[in-house]
Amino acid sequence: MSEREGVLSRAPLIYALSVLRFSTILLMPKLIPVIQHAIRHAMPEFFQLAKGHVFGMPQSSEPNSWAFLDRELQYSCVLANDHLILQSIAYLHFDRHVELFNTCVDAVQNATGGLDVAGMGMRYVDKIEPRLGESLHDYLPEALLPLENPGIARLGTQPGKPPLGISTTTYHFDPQFLHVRCWRQPGMWVPDDVVDPAMVFEIARQARAGGQRFAQSTLAFSQLSPAGALLDTDAFWPLPVPERLATEEIVSRLRHLHTMANTAFRNVATEHAFNVWNG
Repeated sequence: MSEREGVLSRAPLIYALSVLRFSTILLMPKLIPVIQHAIRHAMPEFFQLAKGHVFGMPQSSEPNSWAFLDRELQYSCVLANDHLILQSIAYLHFDRHVELFNTCVDAVQNATGGLDVAGMGMRYVDKIEPRLGESLHDYLPEALLPLENPGIARLGTQPGKPPLGISTTTYHFDPQFLHVRCWRQPGMWVPDDVVDPAMVFEIARQARAGGQRFAQSTLAFSQLSPAGALLDTDAFWPLPVPERLATEEIVSRLRHLHTMANTAFRNVATEHAFNVWNG
C-alpha cells in the first residue's frame, strides 16, 4: 500500500484557496488602511484592483478589491466588500495557511466591528500530468474523468481524440458540500472561476519586474498539457442566513472543511499516483 498521509515529496498541488463570504460592507474602502496596517507584518506587499483591470493600463473605475501579499509573493489575501480570499501557490502545511487566514480575518473583524458570515470554503487544485507511457487512468478513477464516448468524440474537430470536458461529483453532507472536479482542458492553468484572484500572483510578479515581460519559467502557473488534468477538490459551508461569527468559530469551521477536502484527495487518487508523488 502506498503512503497517503503527510507531505508528499512530489505533491501535485499548485494552488490552495480559502474563501470567506459575508454580508456587504459598503464602508470597506475606507477601512483598507487600518486592515493593511494590521497585517503588513505578514503581508507587506499591496495593490488595488478594479474589475477588468489590466496591469500597466490606466484604471477606469474605483478599486473594488485589494490584494495583500507576503514578501515571497507566494501567499495572497484578496479582500472585497463581501468576501475575503486567502490563496497560495506554495502551500505546504495547513497550519501555516490557517495562521495567515486567522491574521487576515481578525484584522477585518476588528476594523469592521464584526462579520455576518454567508459561507466559507477550502479548495485545493492539483495538476495531474502523466509521465511518458502513462495516462490519466493511472492517476484517477475512471468515474472521475470526463466521459469518453465514441459518439460524442465524433462531434469534435479532431476525431479519435477524447473530447475536452469537466467532470463533477458533488456530495451533500448537510450543511456542507464537497465538490470533486476533474478539468480536462489543455492550456488551462487554474479553474475558470478562480482566474481573477489567481491572477494577483502574476500581476505582483510583473509589478516587481518593473512591468517587463519575463520568461515562462518565472510565471506563477504553467499551462496544462493535452495529456493532463486539474483535480479540483472544493469543500464549502453555506449559511443561508448570515451569522455573526467570531474569528475562532470561522477558523474552526475552516479546519473542518480542510479535513473534508484533504480526505477526499487522499482517497480519490490511485495507488500508482501516490507512489509517484511520494518519490
